[in-house]
Amino acid sequence: MLSADEKGMHLMKSRIWTIAIVGFVGLGMMLSACQPPSGMSEEEMALRQKAYKDSMKKANMRECMKFLSFATEYYKNKDYEDALRNYQRLFELQCVDEELARDVFVFVGNSYRELNQLDTALYYYDQGLAYIPEDAYLRQSKIYTLKLMGDADGVLAEKAELLRFQPENMKLAEELVDEYLLNKHYDEAKALAQQILEKDPNNRNVQNILREAMVALGEDIFDMIKARYEEDPANLQNINEYAGLLIERNRITEATRVLEHAVGVNPDNESIMRRLVDVYNSKGNATKTVTVLQKLIKLKPNDTEYQYQVTEAYLSTGDHKSALKQAETIIKNNPKDGRAYANRAKVYEEIANACTGAAPDFSDKLVFNMAYEDYVQARDLRYSKVQNKIDFLGEARIPQKGDWFFYRDDYVDKQGNAAPQKSCYSWLTRKVKAP
Repeated sequence: MLSADEKGMHLMKSRIWTIAIVGFVGLGMMLSACQPPSGMSEEEMALRQKAYKDSMKKANMRECMKFLSFATEYYKNKDYEDALRNYQRLFELQCVDEELARDVFVFVGNSYRELNQLDTALYYYDQGLAYIPEDAYLRQSKIYTLKLMGDADGVLAEKAELLRFQPENMKLAEELVDEYLLNKHYDEAKALAQQILEKDPNNRNVQNILREAMVALGEDIFDMIKARYEEDPANLQNINEYAGLLIERNRITEATRVLEHAVGVNPDNESIMRRLVDVYNSKGNATKTVTVLQKLIKLKPNDTEYQYQVTEAYLSTGDHKSALKQAETIIKNNPKDGRAYANRAKVYEEIANACTGAAPDFSDKLVFNMAYEDYVQARDLRYSKVQNKIDFLGEARIPQKGDWFFYRDDYVDKQGNAAPQKSCYSWLTRKVKAP
């Protein structure tokens, strides 16, 4: 038989062991609750967590809807701080899931943006995009915030992501490829331009972006431009690009062939004919230059520039008679234009230079004097570019007092006019009034 004291000690020990066992069991249960059951996958854990959130949302549904309504109303009234307090209650109550993400994250982000807490705004945009990455409004809100922060690369990255979810949005694609080029992201610009052109091969703006990107990357664009021309040789831009590239590379014969064919197909196209004039001039083919310029004059009768170019073309071939005839026509049509007289003066100067030997004789000086008179007339009509010509001819080429005294009897007629007597001037009809 145990004494009363012994019974008491035994009962105490039993209780201590019972408490210890319960404690160990409780601790084991707590630890097991903090760790996934053995063999449970991440997917199973995610499903379990979702089930937990769903149960929480269901349990708090009435509260969720109440705070969402409050938050929405505050947001509409631009009371962003109170809106955020109510949105925060939604997170505390585990209300926010894929279903409510569209109604929560963008407005939380926008509220922080309106309060100028841009980094926090970005955090919530990203949280929302983790739920609904395809949501355009959410991503556009993030793009706008990145623009406010001056993060150009971030804007480009988000637009690219938006385009990934909207591959048929050609307006967005063109906007993005433009910005890639502007920000010198040439590889991205090239790749996106090629993708756009697969769907819209005739998009001239994107074609030009592709060209600029390739040039910036140091790539040869010749084959691309040539292929574009060969696909549509009647397209004027294709013609001008291809011909221009051929001219740049000094492949004048090929450029001439392309442009001559283009003029045959487009006989009234001014830009092609002008480029053909440049090609003929580079080859020294003044006869063909004049032919094309005459067509341009018929096409643009009021454009005197082409008429002046005809004068230059005739002079380049030594056809002084035709050059003078053209110059006279310009003066007849533009009698108050100083440039017209300067143009004819140049013709007379070239005629005199062609006939002058080692030093000008009196006949040469008379023709130089005709040029001098025209240059003075041009200056008097406010064409100021000729003053150097006037000074030069006045000092070194026109007859001086001694010349008139010595040659007057042989050259001056009864009317007081003098005409050159050398055979190379025999076709000239103009005379110089003797002083």
